[in-house]
Amino acid sequence: MTKKISEYTTKELREICQYSAAARARESKVGLFSRIFSIYLTRLFLYTNLTPPQINAISVTTFFIGTTLFIFNDYWLNIIGALIIFLSIILDGCDGEVARFKKIAENIGALYVEPTGHDIQYGFGFLIIAWGLYLNGFPPYYLMLGALASVTKLLYRLLEKNYWMSIQKDITHEEVVAIKKSYDKKSVIMRLFYWANKNFFSSTGVFLVLFIAALVYRVDLFLWFFAIGYTLLWAALFLKQLYQISKIRKKNAS
Repeated sequence: MTKKISEYTTKELREICQYSAAARARESKVGLFSRIFSIYLTRLFLYTNLTPPQINAISVTTFFIGTTLFIFNDYWLNIIGALIIFLSIILDGCDGEVARFKKIAENIGALYVEPTGHDIQYGFGFLIIAWGLYLNGFPPYYLMLGALASVTKLLYRLLEKNYWMSIQKDITHEEVVAIKKSYDKKSVIMRLFYWANKNFFSSTGVFLVLFIAALVYRVDLFLWFFAIGYTLLWAALFLKQLYQISKIRKKNAS
């Protein structure tokens, strides 16, 4: 007999919905922290007929509700806005948890719906916050900072996608495992780079910087951080890929 949702303990739901996640090891500290709460919302979603893409849409909508509060540049509204954005991160984890519980293995969710949702957030989130600063007396160049943060983050994601689609599209499972193992052999500087990228510049890591900026009432520094940070990350990734491509070409030519 199939168990009812109410018959599953929270521990059992975590084992089914969270611990089996393939990308769990790549989650940021904020992402892992959000999993503490997401399982309780996931239980509620399992009582409904909502699909993972619909839950993702709720997450994106929640994100923009939180982001919009920054337009007023009010201290408490900024903090509330940041917390609402954290709620959107929790909801973002729920779609995958529901999919794992219901054994939904659609690539469209993981490869299209969720990445597209994140791209929309990156594309407009920084601009909305920059617009709020501009409306509250900050110089017009903050609009450029918001645009720079959005564009360079999207370019970074595009570089990643294009590289893997063109160079690594035929990679085998054994090669993927080898790449993951090679991480432990990288220098301390490179491991620190990957750690910072995961925990501060990922879709979940952005919240941590924003929340700190809201607490100290310096949202302007948030824009500086990501405008400069994403630009440097994009440039570093571009140069790295050019180097890797040149190595591949030399190997193929020999």
